[in-house]
Amino acid sequence: MKIRALSIDSALFMHVGDAITSLTEDLTWEEVGDSVADIVAASKLAVESWYSDMLIGSIFPWIITPPPGWLLLDGTTYLKTDYPELAALLPAHLLSGDDFILPDVEDAFPFGVSDEDDGSQVAGSNDLALTVGQLPAHTHTYTPPVLDVDLLAPGAPDISASSLGSPIATGTTGDGDTIDTRPKRFGLIYAVFAGR
Repeated sequence: MKIRALSIDSALFMHVGDAITSLTEDLTWEEVGDSVADIVAASKLAVESWYSDMLIGSIFPWIITPPPGWLLLDGTTYLKTDYPELAALLPAHLLSGDDFILPDVEDAFPFGVSDEDDGSQVAGSNDLALTVGQLPAHTHTYTPPVLDVDLLAPGAPDISASSLGSPIATGTTGDGDTIDTRPKRFGLIYAVFAGR
């Protein structure tokens, strides 16, 4: 009797199915009882079904282009029939007839919600245009010139020759540009697992 066993770190489960397939292509296996192909297929199916079902709908950030089975969160529309497991789990606001639309999260930050219906909806803006109401309370002051007439000088002062002048603007500035409200950041590719 011959028994073969695989000891696998749980962190590598996502690669087990592919690893088993690779072993069948690169090595010669001695058949014992059931065919090697049957054992490999059953093992791969068991591992992938357990792992895939657990991850469907999960979102991960990637520094590389995500592998097959992961869909970019870039606003693309997909047919439900192409990814039925994912489509069955998505909240209603992402479904549209026979399609589902993934959110476009480019230049957006994730935040926590307590209900899936509140999640995955991209809202807000990275730019802020200040209004007068958003400015700190403050006061502009202008000190007018004082007419200086020497009432003790001989003769009557010539008030008509004095002038207060024309009103002068205190100054105008600003272009109304928006303010980038985002902190220092780095970009990653966000994708959702749709199953294999």
